[in-house]
Amino acid sequence: MRSIISVLYLAGLKIKEALYTLGIIKLKSLPCKVISVGNLTAGGTGKTPVVEYIVKYLSATKKAAILTRGYKRENKAALLDVKPGSSPRACGDEAVYLAAETGVPVIAAVNRYDGGKYAVEKYQAQVCVLDDGFQRRRSLYRDLEILVIDASNPFGNGKLLPAGILREPVKNIAAAGLIVLSKVDDAEDIEALKKTIQRWNSRAKIIEAVYEPAELYNVFDRNEKVPLSGLEGKKVLALSAVGNPGYFTKVVSKLDPAGIDRLSFPDHHAFTEKDLKKINEKKADSELIVTTEKDAVKLQFLDKNGFAGKILALRIELDFIKGEKELQERLNTL
Repeated sequence: MRSIISVLYLAGLKIKEALYTLGIIKLKSLPCKVISVGNLTAGGTGKTPVVEYIVKYLSATKKAAILTRGYKRENKAALLDVKPGSSPRACGDEAVYLAAETGVPVIAAVNRYDGGKYAVEKYQAQVCVLDDGFQRRRSLYRDLEILVIDASNPFGNGKLLPAGILREPVKNIAAAGLIVLSKVDDAEDIEALKKTIQRWNSRAKIIEAVYEPAELYNVFDRNEKVPLSGLEGKKVLALSAVGNPGYFTKVVSKLDPAGIDRLSFPDHHAFTEKDLKKINEKKADSELIVTTEKDAVKLQFLDKNGFAGKILALRIELDFIKGEKELQERLNTL
């Protein structure tokens, strides 16, 4: 059944592509520079830290804004101006996280063009960064198309959703202007992967990156910091609702805990008070709970007294193995 649905999914992609090719759906342009950061696969590529890095870099010289769908947001308004203290349930966890971490306007909009016009008119945005824009590249003109590929699981089984994890065929790598390979420290054969990419796109620069632990803090009090050495020799429960929980566990392991137990919820899971029982049961054999920053923005709305022990958020940073200079030079040309 999944294979049949995948065939129908591909047919839908081809129909949509034809509508753009025939000009039935027009390509729109914003009165500012536009950078898209997206992926070929569903979830877990490490796209959000790339968006965060780019926006922080650009903000040193330009007024930047982020345009997002606000994935899985319950507030279905056509446009939301997301603030650091906004409800992640209403606005989407990634949108709230990015608003808090970057300090730039984050606009959740069904139509990215409308969101971009709002960002330009209200905030005088000079550059808009599209979070998860690769699949909509024919609807809105962009000055730079960045594709993020998870080196630890680049294409899954090579099949389209729902039979696989691909959102579109691998050959569409050709549309990227720049490619970021994330999690290269977890790749089986990085050179073979680069050859596959270059088969479809020989012009785009390939940048290699990993994610490193940067800070630990109390989910319920950001001002309460815990040294990264605080996990050494401790039994830890790695709590997450992300696309690649295994890699989060790998990053936690860099802090030398005595052992790591893992509790994973579906990607973008909206935590509720009912989840506390499961979390506390799993925590029984651990001394500390460590979670991701994206999950922290949701967990902080729960009753902190309901947790059996302190819960810490691990802030990670993008660490470039190769290509950071090339990325910055490309951003400087915008």
